[in-house]
Amino acid sequence: MVAHRLRIVVEKVNVITEKVVERNEISSFDMLAPKNIIGLGLRHTEQINLLQSIQDCILAEQSILLKEEQECCPKCNSKIWSNGYKTSEFHAIFTDHKVKIRKQKCSSHDCDWHSIHTVKSLLGTSVHPDLYKLQCEYGATQSFRKSEEILTSLSNSKREVNNRERISNISNQVGKELDNRQKLPAITLDKNNPAKELIVQVDGGHIHDKDLEKRSFEAMCAKVYRPESVIEITEKRTEIVNKNCVASAKDDKQATMKKLLLRATTAQGLTLETTVTALADGANNCWSIINSLEKHCAQLHRVLDWFHLGKKFQNVIQGINSEYSKDLVEIKALFWHGQVTEGITMLQQLKNKVEIKEEKTKVNGLLIYLNGNKEYIINYGKQAMERKPYTSQVAESTVEHLINDRHKKNQKMQWTREGAHNILQIRASLASNEWDYIWQEAILGALGIAA
Repeated sequence: MVAHRLRIVVEKVNVITEKVVERNEISSFDMLAPKNIIGLGLRHTEQINLLQSIQDCILAEQSILLKEEQECCPKCNSKIWSNGYKTSEFHAIFTDHKVKIRKQKCSSHDCDWHSIHTVKSLLGTSVHPDLYKLQCEYGATQSFRKSEEILTSLSNSKREVNNRERISNISNQVGKELDNRQKLPAITLDKNNPAKELIVQVDGGHIHDKDLEKRSFEAMCAKVYRPESVIEITEKRTEIVNKNCVASAKDDKQATMKKLLLRATTAQGLTLETTVTALADGANNCWSIINSLEKHCAQLHRVLDWFHLGKKFQNVIQGINSEYSKDLVEIKALFWHGQVTEGITMLQQLKNKVEIKEEKTKVNGLLIYLNGNKEYIINYGKQAMERKPYTSQVAESTVEHLINDRHKKNQKMQWTREGAHNILQIRASLASNEWDYIWQEAILGALGIAA
């Protein structure tokens, strides 16, 4: 036998007298002992239905207040009369609703002015920004198809507002808005604490082009942080607690990327007295982006990233006859200690000894790479002992985290430069921990709505 029933009630109360004006029972539940974990609390469908009912009550009251801000007819200045209601759609974060909005007309028989509005025409959109926020977050981190599936699961129903095309559209709009906002002057995070030293990592990744004749295009990314922002989580794992990430897929000879990098370094406290240590994989476009900082800081130390240098050696070691592998390991050790001239000489001698054409080509490729970047090779061993930056492996890979995880995770994904660039702006904002502070302005700005 049920001893008690739990009722969920919404009351409309006069704020002056505290008197209940209207009372609606939303739902009721018999209090029974749960037989298993499934019976404990409300199930997903019941929770969504409860939200739906409560939202409907709130919207019914708010709809009375939704109307055009007109006291008199804009055409003839006569009084305005109510003229019934029009039903309009409204999409909350988990539920869809119909909202009745008052229609208006001029009281004069000689005037034909009338007003019929929707939620969108009055407020700029029929979708709540909280839902747009979720769509952007999933759209930037998952495929649009997967985002639709996740949002369907959260809402416990398939909703037209969450289809992949809409998720793609709002993600692109907001990404474009973020890109426009980054053209504004950067704000230094702490003006009273300028950075003595900054670490910059610049990298690039290729994205499949929607134009099949072009195959792929390159996107660039960078991460900026202060050395003191690196904290040790475990013996083998570190985390950067305060960083600025930027990325660009534009084909503009890196002009956008250079502006974004300057903005990111400024946000981290760059001044003309700051020393910048910049790490790159050795590509010319990376050095070009890094070089753009030279006139904005006291010193710019360019360092060929040991992670990429070591990887180049490893690829050759694994693809060459084992009799030469030991020599390559010794040569690699010379570069670890910054002995560039000796290392290049020994590598040239090794190349002359290799007879198989494919193996000689691999050694020659490594030689070209090292000769092209020899001015950026440092004493990595000493740098490591002094706990100074020498590798991008201090935390997650910037290119993997910003570009590959979203744009290359599924090999069937194909992008336009503009679409990839827009999504990268949201991803960079999320990676920089800025999204929680700027998403509302970015979304409302993208929709052309005043906050």
